[in-house]
Amino acid sequence: MLAAGLLAVLSLTPLPPGSVTIDGFFNEWVDQPKLLMDRTLRGSLVGPGDLDANVQLAVDAGHLYVALQVVDDTFQHGTVDRGDGVELLFRGAKSARFRIVLNDLEEHPAQVFKDGKPFKDAKIYSTTRRNGWAVELALPVEALPGLREGETGFVVTIRDSDADPMVVDAVLASGPVAGDGLPAQKDLSCEATAGLYTQYLKDRGGILTTLARRKGDLAGDSTPEEIVVNDADLVVTGLGLPEGASYYYFSHGWPEGSTLGRFDLMELDGRPGNEILVEHVVHGGEVNTTILEIFGIQDGLLKKMWGQRLAEVFPARNAEARSTFRLLPNRGKGPARFEVTRAVLKNLDEGSYPPDPPGSIVDQPLPLPWTSPGGRKYALEGDVWQVQPER
Repeated sequence: MLAAGLLAVLSLTPLPPGSVTIDGFFNEWVDQPKLLMDRTLRGSLVGPGDLDANVQLAVDAGHLYVALQVVDDTFQHGTVDRGDGVELLFRGAKSARFRIVLNDLEEHPAQVFKDGKPFKDAKIYSTTRRNGWAVELALPVEALPGLREGETGFVVTIRDSDADPMVVDAVLASGPVAGDGLPAQKDLSCEATAGLYTQYLKDRGGILTTLARRKGDLAGDSTPEEIVVNDADLVVTGLGLPEGASYYYFSHGWPEGSTLGRFDLMELDGRPGNEILVEHVVHGGEVNTTILEIFGIQDGLLKKMWGQRLAEVFPARNAEARSTFRLLPNRGKGPARFEVTRAVLKNLDEGSYPPDPPGSIVDQPLPLPWTSPGGRKYALEGDVWQVQPER
């Protein structure tokens, strides 16, 4: 048994979409991490020319990619359990066994089976070479136990037959295998958001200042996303986003010099996944305005679902108006309801309250005593929270 301190975990950083193409050309694999195929689970090899494997991994928002370039002095056409073959073994909260049946690789290309059944969601390209064979493979991340949760057990095994396809001469593996034939330890990690914000910055261009960041599940699949607020956008990155997206962003349009206040995640719309509550303060010449907004992922987009002014402060006049955001008791399951209380005033009244200047903030105005004496209550209608009639 390996000591805990010797456990090596291979951590994959997601690549931008389109970085890997399943086409049998391996140019894009030059910089991708390699697995050491240095364990003999069964039999023995005659020498280096008998079997030598270059196995590499990559991941993007939707797929785990595997490249196998194998030097083999004798290629025996593979069937399900005879001749040359490959298995990819996963162990998370559940387990999965992917078997690559090599066939003859040319007239009959390689096939992928999951737990003994044809796996149609795989993409595979196979070819023979002068001194061996090669396979490129893409598997959807959602089909791989444990990968989206952080770490999983993962082992590649390669079966080698030489003179007689009915005889297994050797089985090589990338890691230890337990008695049940599955990985004995967690040794593969995919940080769901690693490098994705950097990719957003590269695509977006310009210099952006980060105001805050945190992690949480927005897509409702238990995979954490990273949420970043910068001075131009609200950005969500992760592997669990709809339609295989690496990131979403919403240009919030806050004026220069705005400062961030509250930044929370909370399940509000009654569907799996959290929504984002962001509070910011716009610092104007005469008034500082506090605004609370709610954003969420809906129909494959990051949308603004609500916006409300919570305070207006007039420093030169020592005057202010402040409201409070409150969640209302939920009537069973379903979207949250909330209220914004009637504003409490200091050194202001209806006659002295200044009107909004042209082009001012477009979010819901403060509920002032003379406009909304009962405050405002909101309920979700479609994908936006709307003011409910006062009763």
